[in-house]
Amino acid sequence: MSATYEAEQKELERSIAACEEKLREADKAAIDLRMLLNGLREFSMVRELTPTIVNTLIQRIEIHNNDKSSGHCYVKVDIYFTAVGMIDIPTKQELERLRADYLKRMQSA
Repeated sequence: MSATYEAEQKELERSIAACEEKLREADKAAIDLRMLLNGLREFSMVRELTPTIVNTLIQRIEIHNNDKSSGHCYVKVDIYFTAVGMIDIPTKQELERLRADYLKRMQSA
């Protein structure tokens, strides 16, 4: 009985650690999204790309080792943008449906 209790206790501790890690990742994603939205509000009428704007919109840049094949030197660069994949841009039909729903709610209130 003691062995099963200890095994269950260890499993629960691993489960708690995994859940805490997921929670930290979700909090980080929420903070990244808030930072992106604040940046987009601030920079909605961009006329010039400044370092501040770039730092707000880009999460990180990875530069890989160069590749010298066929006499040319190539360097792979990966750019990770802030909150990419977290925001779905609605289609025209979805926007019209949301507007119609909003107007219905406003009229009934």
